Amino acid sequence: MNLLNVHPRYRPLASVLISAACIAPIAMELLTKQNADAQHKQATEQVEQAITRSSEQVARDERIALDRAKRCLIIDEKFPLVEGGNAYYDPRHRDSKRLLPANTALCSAQSGYTALVDESGTVSLIKQAPIEKLTPVLKQRGIK
Repeated sequence: MNLLNVHPRYRPLASVLISAACIAPIAMELLTKQNADAQHKQATEQVEQAITRSSEQVARDERIALDRAKRCLIIDEKFPLVEGGNAYYDPRHRDSKRLLPANTALCSAQSGYTALVDESGTVSLIKQAPIEKLTPVLKQRGIK
């Protein structure tokens, strides 16, 4: 159909329809690209927030571990701190079944891990500090 063959009264409408038919695919493509860009930007922001939260959590865990090192019992490295493991007074004689009291802080001087003993006498809330930061705290206490 030729635009000139359309009745003069409908030519403006025909030209609008033809223009819309030509522009619609381009507009859809642009909209799709904008949506993809927005999703990519949102995903990037989420990753950045997760990294920030992660580094904040690591710093918080490190502070907790260093605070515990000021008052902790040093554990024997043969019996490492394991979440949910029983915390015995003497880990070599486990048949005695004497568990440490609740809220006792435990430290591993070689790995930098610290933990607390919960109400049931098990190891919980394990946190870690770099050994080079933990060692001075223990030395100040006269340990190590």
